[in-house]
Formats: sequence, structure tokens, C-alpha cells
Amino acid sequence: MPRRTERHRLIVDDLQTSYLIAGADSAPPVVLLHDGAWGGSARASWDAIIPHLAEYYRVIAPDLFGYGDSSKVVQLDVAPYEFRLRQVAGLLDALGLRDRRAHIVGNSFGGAMALRASTIDWFAWRMRSATSIAGTGGPFRTKESLVSLAHFDGSGADMRRIVLLLTGEFDGLDEYVDLRLQDASNPGHYRAVAAAGLATPFATTVGTDPYPASLASATMPITLVSGRNDDLVERDWAQQIAAHAPSCSVREIDGRHSPNISDPGQTAELLVDILVEHEQRELQNGASGSTGTSRQ
Repeated sequence: MPRRTERHRLIVDDLQTSYLIAGADSAPPVVLLHDGAWGGSARASWDAIIPHLAEYYRVIAPDLFGYGDSSKVVQLDVAPYEFRLRQVAGLLDALGLRDRRAHIVGNSFGGAMALRASTIDWFAWRMRSATSIAGTGGPFRTKESLVSLAHFDGSGADMRRIVLLLTGEFDGLDEYVDLRLQDASNPGHYRAVAAAGLATPFATTVGTDPYPASLASATMPITLVSGRNDDLVERDWAQQIAAHAPSCSVREIDGRHSPNISDPGQTAELLVDILVEHEQRELQNGASGSTGTSRQ
């Protein structure tokens, strides 16, 4: 049955994208974007959630460049989400989904990608909605987030520290730490993730970033999921962002930064509820696009 998750790999422009996929070909597409912490990958963020969503959707969860089994490449002259959004666009084209708008869902860095994508003309037309779980798009991160997640010494103990920052204690923590450590030890991953944080001796010109005010141009529905116990972002991050987006709602939950990892069952239920809400809002607004999801 289509709920079975499969892993596939494809080569586009000599670079490999590895991705998880499940759900009926005819179902509305949902793209899941993982976090950007050490050891991040599609399976680390979404493995337990994909079967739930695949009951209703065609679910695609790529390993972003630098992570998982995808090519360990980075582009340092553009924002870190931009070249990875081009990766996602190439994947959707290769899967024959260029003409079917997708719900984009992300956690942490993946959520930031979803929000930023909604403001970028060359990607936004592909989107049916954007949902960010604890992804701010850049601002509103706490000092603890910037400092504590910036380094990783390669040990299991340090990976456990990182995971606890994302999730707190949960059943299966030790097994999850092992899984994430395995992805973190993939050749090239450490250098790819560390590259963006390398200092440079040269002066750089910092451009003016209009975000989050640029969300005023977003035409699709947006939902921000905020954990009440999340110490890695400012308490009112979601409200500050929602003030700029015309079709934005906020869901507050009991949880930390990555409930998709610590509580996948409830998070899957929440996501289905959010996506149904987005589809209903789309119908109310008379927007054209993919047929709404049927739940029987």
C-alpha cells in the first residue's frame, strides 16, 4: 500500500539527492524539510511521521544538500536556504510535480526554508501552503540556540546534548541519538555543516534583508507551530512573524523545538489538521490548484 516509505536517489546536475517518499501518486503532494542541526536528515526528522501523512498525501522528504545521503555540497555566496530550495525544486520537477502545487512543511531550518520560500517568486508559485515548526526564517533565535548548536565534537555524549536541546527527554532517546550520530558521521557532513560558520578575514558587505516584512507578499496560507517550552527561539517569535503575513495563523503546543522527533504521533495529527485547514482556506478564497484531500 502507498503508506510504505521508500528511499530513492536521483542525480541532477551531477549532484545526488536522496529522498524518502510514500503515499498514492494521485494524492496531494507534501514536502517535508528537516532541521539543520548536526546529524539532520529526512529520516531523523520525519521517519515516524511519514506513514501517518501518507494515508492522505504523496509525501516527499529529501535529505537536503550537506545532510543524510545527499551530496555534501554547500554554496557560500548565497543564503543557506536558497540553493537548497533549488534542490527541492529540481526534485519536484524530476518527480513530475512541476504543475502540482505542494504543501511545504519544515522543522527548524526546514521551517525557515518554508517561510523564506513563500517570499521567493521562483519558488512560491510551487507552493500550496507553508507550515513552520519552530523555524523563524533567521531572526528571533535565542543566544542559547546560536551558541549551543554551533559546535559538535563528534562524540555520542555531545550528540545527546544537541538532541536534548531540540527535544528534551523522550522515550527512545538513546536509539535516536545513535541514529543521528550515524548521519553526522557520514563523510563530508561535518565539513558541509561547519562551512557556513567559518570566519573570514575579509570584510563583507551585509545587504538589507527585508524579512520578515517580505512575508506581506506571500499569497498562500501559512501556519507557525510554536512550542511553549522551546528555549531555542524567542517566546513571541511566531506572533512577531504573523504580524507581517496576511494569511498566517499560530498554533501553540506543549513541546520544545522539535516535537516531530519527540512526539511524532501527535505532531502528525496536528499537521493533518493544519493541512486540512489550509485546503479549506484555499477553497474559501477560490484559489485554483490541486484537489483537496479526501478523508473517509
